[in-house]
Amino acid sequence: MKKIFYSLLFCLLIFSLIFVYEVKSSYRVFKIVSPIEIFIDFNKNDIFDEQSPYIVNNIFYIDKNKDLSKYSEFSSLSQKEIIFLDYYAHLTSQNLLKNKFVKIEDNNIIINNKKYSDVLIKSGFFYDNSAVSRANLVKKVKTIDLNNYVLYNTKSKKYHSLDCENIYKIKNYKIVKKSFINDKFVPCKNCILNNAEKTDTKKITADFNESITKGCLTVYFLDLNKIMTPSYKCNTSACLALKKEIDGAKYSIDFAIYGIENQSEIFNALVKAKNRGVKIRWVTDFNKKDGSIYKDTYKLQNLLPCFNSDKNYDLSNQSAIMHNKFFIFDNQKVYTGSANITSTGLTGFNANYAILINSKQAAEIYKKEFEQMYNGKFHKLKSAILNKSVSIDKSDYFNIYFSPQDKIITSKIIPLIRCAKNYIYVPVFFITKKELADELIKAHSRGVDVKVINDATNSHTKYSIHKQLRSAGIKVKTENYAGKMHTKAVIIDDKYSIIGSMNLTNSGENKNDENVIIINDKDIALYMKKTFLYLWNKIPKKYETFDPRAESTESIGSCFDGIDNNFDGKIDKEDEGCKIK
Repeated sequence: MKKIFYSLLFCLLIFSLIFVYEVKSSYRVFKIVSPIEIFIDFNKNDIFDEQSPYIVNNIFYIDKNKDLSKYSEFSSLSQKEIIFLDYYAHLTSQNLLKNKFVKIEDNNIIINNKKYSDVLIKSGFFYDNSAVSRANLVKKVKTIDLNNYVLYNTKSKKYHSLDCENIYKIKNYKIVKKSFINDKFVPCKNCILNNAEKTDTKKITADFNESITKGCLTVYFLDLNKIMTPSYKCNTSACLALKKEIDGAKYSIDFAIYGIENQSEIFNALVKAKNRGVKIRWVTDFNKKDGSIYKDTYKLQNLLPCFNSDKNYDLSNQSAIMHNKFFIFDNQKVYTGSANITSTGLTGFNANYAILINSKQAAEIYKKEFEQMYNGKFHKLKSAILNKSVSIDKSDYFNIYFSPQDKIITSKIIPLIRCAKNYIYVPVFFITKKELADELIKAHSRGVDVKVINDATNSHTKYSIHKQLRSAGIKVKTENYAGKMHTKAVIIDDKYSIIGSMNLTNSGENKNDENVIIINDKDIALYMKKTFLYLWNKIPKKYETFDPRAESTESIGSCFDGIDNNFDGKIDKEDEGCKIK
């Protein structure tokens, strides 16, 4: 027993001597200025004496503040990659040396019996100034998906993209995976909420007004880049114009809407109009179970009882909907477009076009369509309306069409596409009409510049044919915002602008109640062209080949907007797309 005791005592003594020797021959790291500039307590007095830092030779790292142009291997590095490599080089040295004891042997720092320089090279974030080593560094960073990372200020809790233009002004920042970010963090307005990459089209900024007026037409553009969450307020030009017309109506308001929800100012304006004696009639959509997808539709039904719906439409096709969004004021003006009367529609959360028509002739055309639906004739039960052209100076200024009677895509839009010579720009919710896709491909084949912006939700359905367009060489971008690309528009050759409620689908053309206006005016076409190119340039180029999920970290703001963007029953952080795997 004594032998065991003395053996243990001897071993303890040996270990103590070794520890004392190690401590005496080791030096504490005081400060790490950079991975290769290190202050060490050589005096072993725990006092930061004025001294020069210990310089590690023959080891190099990417420094975001230095000129890297002389190294050809680094020419392919993006700003994101440079920031990432710079940060992780510093982080690696901090993790290795902070509050640690090191040895100095043959002018080398030794940490855990290994050369500090060897450990750095092995980490993958450093190079030894050889071309091979530099190339390996570049190769490593190219394998990392930097879209999964953001940098954030540890004090302000504001987070930024890795290539934010404010990176050099940010102090106390860390680079983390997006999964680290939660509702307590604030997105940078410049780089997160206004994310964009350069494309092959000349950059166009939003230097246009929210509307353009030409003759009796005013076209409104609702920009999904402006707000990141749905709004109850009526503060866009399009919404304010509608409210103004409701407030100014003297005799009558007839309107056809898909439904209404969370737009109290419009809702209350309609009720006030009725209370001051304005005759109000309206029609809406009800599904087979006598239901509306918008809850406030029921409240409006109780307050404005002169209404009808398509619930009794009993033909074999029960999938048709009353999808219009138009208002007729005093039989003199018409307000219509693609925006639903909701917190996502008129507020600018979704991209939309609306149009105000100050024309008795146009009001009469819409009134004929409205009367049919108000009297119970919806969808295929309606009769076609003749003489739907509105002319100025004996030439057609714009034409009004209604689904399903007018076969708008086949008989109206496709002929214009066939005559296109310069460009066809299509910002749409989605396209399923095969014949339309075929004509766009033919136009592209004969040299017409064809571009399409598609909504993220619908890009993942089996019905969308945007991939077919891409395969044919047409440039198609899928939007990457919380809001929807809800427009249903086509712009052709600085001449024709197509606006309305109809999606470019079989149902839109052949089943639903819809309205579409085709405008023959250069100024309006140029305005809409500018809004299209503005949206196009806001969407990163990578989404020409890859479709972001509507509710995911790929779609800006979709994980923080409080709504179910992809209609799967899960909201924000509950959705799988908002969880980084």
